[in-house]
Amino acid sequence: MAISGVQVINIGLQNESAGSDSLYVAFNKTKDNFTTLFSCASPYNTFTGNTGIGITANSNSGTVDILNTGVTSIVAGTGISINQSNGAVTITNTGGNGNGAGVTSVGVTSSTLSVSGSPIVSAGNITLNLPTYANLAGTYTYPTVTVDTYGRVTAIANANSVGTVTSVGITPGTGIQVTGSPITTTGNINIINTGVTRLTAGTGISLSGSNGNVTISTANLGGTVTSIGVSSTSLSVTGSPVTTTGTITVDLNANTTIAGRLTANTIVLAGSEDLAASAAANLLVTASYFTTSAAETATLAAGTNGLIKTFMMVADGGDMVITVTNAAWGGAGTMTFGDVGDACTLQYVNNKWFCIGNNGVTFA
Repeated sequence: MAISGVQVINIGLQNESAGSDSLYVAFNKTKDNFTTLFSCASPYNTFTGNTGIGITANSNSGTVDILNTGVTSIVAGTGISINQSNGAVTITNTGGNGNGAGVTSVGVTSSTLSVSGSPIVSAGNITLNLPTYANLAGTYTYPTVTVDTYGRVTAIANANSVGTVTSVGITPGTGIQVTGSPITTTGNINIINTGVTRLTAGTGISLSGSNGNVTISTANLGGTVTSIGVSSTSLSVTGSPVTTTGTITVDLNANTTIAGRLTANTIVLAGSEDLAASAAANLLVTASYFTTSAAETATLAAGTNGLIKTFMMVADGGDMVITVTNAAWGGAGTMTFGDVGDACTLQYVNNKWFCIGNNGVTFA
């Protein structure tokens, strides 16, 4: 550092007094110089750098360099304003919609998660964790699980039984009655034999036992018949022969031709019927009569060759129209009865119905 007020001692030529200060004057100047030197000297002889300050000493030049190793310039970023880049700098927050009030606290709350470290007022971390449930950790086999609406397991326990069967049922067969089926959780299924439960030997029968695997045999009563049959040249026979048990049916033929003389007190060829509205005439009776209460209809199906049918109106409440299958007269194949006493006789010949007698019936 520079020291002002130095005293210059004048020195003339060697061994000459001209131009030189006397010893008294010279020593006084020397004294003044030392006084000035020590009064102006710095009391500090060691320089140490601190945070942001660096010290460099140059012994050759006798200089000490003090350097700023910290902030050398401040530049305003988004939401920040500064009054200058160095010196006494004022930094202002211009965020928060321009009113200078930015976010000062950030917090997190949750009704389903565990939250810690909230709120943050300067810097830090907020920690979020799933909540823990006591006594749930472990290994489960075929568990029963309770899950809440957030998908969290809130309860779990081992099942009482294993397997995937959810329903067991029994379908009864012939002679078997089942109750209590199916079982979807626990219960009993009851099976009852509603068929043969025991066998008892009757006349001519021997049994190897009363139940289980039973052998049924006929007792030897001296007979040797093993088959019974019926035959006829004029009757209709069905179900013959019977080799164990059964029924033989014997009927008259539908068409019977009698050769020779037939003698009888009374011969009834067929019966009659009261033909109802919208009904089909019965081919197994000869006469069909009807009483009408309004306009009515009926039908007559195809017959068998030689068959005779008669129709007559006994009371008139409206016309009766009978539609005939295979009518020999063609057209619509209808017969119309309009008055009491209208009647006709038909015979089925060559696969057609022919009118062989008529009283007032209209054929169309």
